Amino acid sequence: MSKKLRIIPLGGLGEIGKNMTVLEYGRNMIVVDCGVMFPESDMYGIDLVLPQFDYVVQNQDRLHGLVLTHGHMDHIGGLPYLLRQVKTSIYGTELTIGMVRRKLEEDKVLQQAQLRVVGDDGAFQLGPFKISFFPVAHSIPGSVGLVIDTPAGAVVHTGDYKLDETPAGGRTTDLERVRRLTPNGVLALLADSTNADRPGRTPTEKVVAAELDRLFAEATQGRIIIATFASLLARLQEIMLLAQKHGRKVALTGRSLEENVALARDMGYLKIPQGLLVEIGARVPDKQLLILATGVQGEPRSALNRMAQGEHRQLQVKRGDTIIISGGVIPGNEEEVGRMLNKLFERGANVIYGKLATVHVSGHGSRDEMRAVLEAVRPKYFIPVHGETRHLHLHARLAENAGVAAENVYILNNGAAWATDGQKAWLDKPVPAADVFVDGRLIGEIGVRVMQDRRQLSQDGFIVALIPVNANNKLAGEPEIISRGFVHPHNSADLMQAARQEIKRQFKRGKKGVAKESVAEGRLAEGHFAEVLQNFFYRETHSRPVVLPSIIQV
Repeated sequence: MSKKLRIIPLGGLGEIGKNMTVLEYGRNMIVVDCGVMFPESDMYGIDLVLPQFDYVVQNQDRLHGLVLTHGHMDHIGGLPYLLRQVKTSIYGTELTIGMVRRKLEEDKVLQQAQLRVVGDDGAFQLGPFKISFFPVAHSIPGSVGLVIDTPAGAVVHTGDYKLDETPAGGRTTDLERVRRLTPNGVLALLADSTNADRPGRTPTEKVVAAELDRLFAEATQGRIIIATFASLLARLQEIMLLAQKHGRKVALTGRSLEENVALARDMGYLKIPQGLLVEIGARVPDKQLLILATGVQGEPRSALNRMAQGEHRQLQVKRGDTIIISGGVIPGNEEEVGRMLNKLFERGANVIYGKLATVHVSGHGSRDEMRAVLEAVRPKYFIPVHGETRHLHLHARLAENAGVAAENVYILNNGAAWATDGQKAWLDKPVPAADVFVDGRLIGEIGVRVMQDRRQLSQDGFIVALIPVNANNKLAGEPEIISRGFVHPHNSADLMQAARQEIKRQFKRGKKGVAKESVAEGRLAEGHFAEVLQNFFYRETHSRPVVLPSIIQV
């Protein structure tokens, strides 16, 4: 293999989530992040979406290690699945590795990884790659960007960041360290594109703290219930301090929230005043209680959504409650969140969310911050990452306006292989990088065809046609048609009778049922009847139910 640097994104491009990038030099490979994506509204029955790991699995003998930028699920959630097939070392900051350790223990794959804690400004060598961390401001402690020195030149990966000068927790993005680490310039910059369509700068986290303080002071009639991301530890710290200021005890509900608070408290990332936390069932007057809950995305089994549905075992929403949704809605979750908000209003709560007050700010930089990074780093080549297609294109235009030559800006798809020898760059042959669906214990068995069937079932339902055939391949009785999610047969007797007549006409025209000597011919016959009935139902109803014929020998 020739000595060239290759950068291969396996996820995170053209989407929000499942961030994963391969860097190769010669026969040496490292991976940056390994996340999941949560399903979109039309991914029926899907729990998670993973990157396709095939390229890494097939080349794991060349893998020196996996480097993590921070502990959000869209950057670490895929690790338990990858480690079922790969054994490697994982590098990250203390909190990130702590969160990873817990996940790997839960999934019983901890033995597959050597976990290595690196300081916020630490550095280490993996084959020909020297990786240096630099601190960044983000919505979870321990977030870092990467300077990756390679024989072809320095690569900077920002991770998720914003240029918040007054962040909760006091951690700012250290661009001066990036400049010190790259005295010979930057060959390529891979930068977060999430907010490329937002002008100006992302507001500081201090704005949220001030707004929450005001809302706490106004909420004098009952409980305060706050839903936020379980990993938004800086926000959780502010809420704890405000609860103490306003004389409220804090109870937690939601497994991920409880686990993250315990982990962050043990590691010193959360300072919780003595006696502030109480059990969810503790006898505390409503005016003195604050409840922290999961469910900012309207997830069906989250604590807040169960409250909205009246299904939470210990909590019932009531008039006088103030409910604050302190988190941004991930694209694709708008419908679920809207339904949850409506239910909470119906139960008499005073619900406050993003359109009503500044109760959340993004952890990602906006356009002015993106430009500032481009001007500070001054890369020769630029690859926008972490964003939907529009975000990548807008970030690319911003880079050109900031002085990067247009021919040196590359908008890639997942699986593209960007290559360089340090002097010029080009695209190599791509690698497989499809979505891998997780449905319960099924990982990868749910393919595109199954998802198409599920979408069609959700729209037009299905028809089962039972067709009895005798030994002479002739119709041996009345076909039976069963409908679910299409039209009820009792309310459409004429339509179902016409469908049975259509099946009979096929036999009169010489269309055989099952040839005794060939199962394959039987399948062909079933395929023929599926097409006939699909065409029939579309002619009659302009709907396309999934049709499942079954030829039964009698």
